Amino acid sequence: MRELQKETNELVGKGWLRVIWVIAVLIAIYLIGSLTLSIWPFNMVKKVANSDAVIANYEWFYDQYNAIQAQKANIEAMPTDARERTGMIMVMNNAIAEYNSRSKQITRSAWKSDTLPYQIPLGGE
Repeated sequence: MRELQKETNELVGKGWLRVIWVIAVLIAIYLIGSLTLSIWPFNMVKKVANSDAVIANYEWFYDQYNAIQAQKANIEAMPTDARERTGMIMVMNNAIAEYNSRSKQITRSAWKSDTLPYQIPLGGE
């Protein structure tokens, strides 16, 4: 042990070794304090994994998917020459884009049901 300490002192220097130890201790204190007081980076876990967030994300995916399906059915039932058709397709594409975006977000997609599609293709004319 004494030999290792001697080699470390020669390689790094006694002053730098103390600085490295002080920094390591401060980092350890910060991480322990963060964990116990729920300060960054550990507060993110509570925001993502709490039961309210899980249920809200789960329900949001079902609601959004069903709203997109309803919008598709409305567009299909509408005459192709209707003036509102283009606007309805745009609204549906916005809803699909939001669904696809949230589906790619790790913090949200972890709580999405496996029965729902991962991505929905955009609709068109």
